Amino acid sequence: MSNTVYKNSKSELKFVYSENNALSIIFQNNDILIGIVGEFNNNLKELERITKTKIYSRGNSILVKSDPEKNDLVKNAIQFLTNQLLNNGTIEKKDIISSVNKFMIDEKLIKSEKNIEYIIKTPKKSVIPRSEKQKNYVRALKESEIIISAGPAGTGKTFLAVAVALTMLLDKKIEKIILSRPAVEAGERLGFLPGDMREKVDPYLRP
Repeated sequence: MSNTVYKNSKSELKFVYSENNALSIIFQNNDILIGIVGEFNNNLKELERITKTKIYSRGNSILVKSDPEKNDLVKNAIQFLTNQLLNNGTIEKKDIISSVNKFMIDEKLIKSEKNIEYIIKTPKKSVIPRSEKQKNYVRALKESEIIISAGPAGTGKTFLAVAVALTMLLDKKIEKIILSRPAVEAGERLGFLPGDMREKVDPYLRP
């Protein structure tokens, strides 16, 4: 049996491996345990479903029974979810999915110099890009003056843009945020418009 201790500023997790391919995750902080387990064990059930493992809640610990590779997968997921809970105060279903997919960002990755630039700090929570394309998008938002983004609905285009804008506003890198939408209906032609670029465009944008 071997012990590995994971620590951060607010909690301590202790991992105990047994010879029968079982992993015990012991929580020193009961509030963290409650948040990880979720109401009616819903978080553990979702994690169990995704990883195809058997996960049990016992006292102040979580017991995982599977092969060593999947045990480590659950271990990394619990670390990720603990970090999410400490930073954001809640755990959502998408966090559980992210904790085990190939774009998982655990504490070690968050602290690395290579990835720290992609984390977006807002007053309520930290926003973390979930894929390489989202990382490239965030980098473009920070480095370029004009960004044109096209893609399916629900892929984070607007959410990430607003998060980056809010961060830049709070850091006093910009003075204000203007949200606007075209006043011209789709398919309508503007034709020739007199004036300079600002005079052409301003009447057709509604803040």
